[in-house]
Amino acid sequence: MDALLPFSRPRPDQPTAREQEILNYIWAGLTSQEIAARLRIAPKTVESHRANLLRKFRASNAAQLLRLALLEGMLTIPGSESATLSPVKRGAQSAKAPRKLASLK
Repeated sequence: MDALLPFSRPRPDQPTAREQEILNYIWAGLTSQEIAARLRIAPKTVESHRANLLRKFRASNAAQLLRLALLEGMLTIPGSESATLSPVKRGAQSAKAPRKLASLK
């Protein structure tokens, strides 16, 4: 298993605006094909941006990429809707309510 590099070493480059946009789509769970269709670019271009993000975050897969982006505050976890619903509605939509991410520390 690959060891993660310590955070004490800065990343080589910050993500570009387009890479940040693609990172947000990855976080939303879209595939490269879906991202390419939404942005009206070639799927190969999306793959190039993904590769650049992996390099810049020093990650070897999408899971590590998302974890590191969360730790750096570049992504946010959406708030739970169930906190604002009435008790009757909360029970009816409990299966659809988003799960909270456990602490990564």
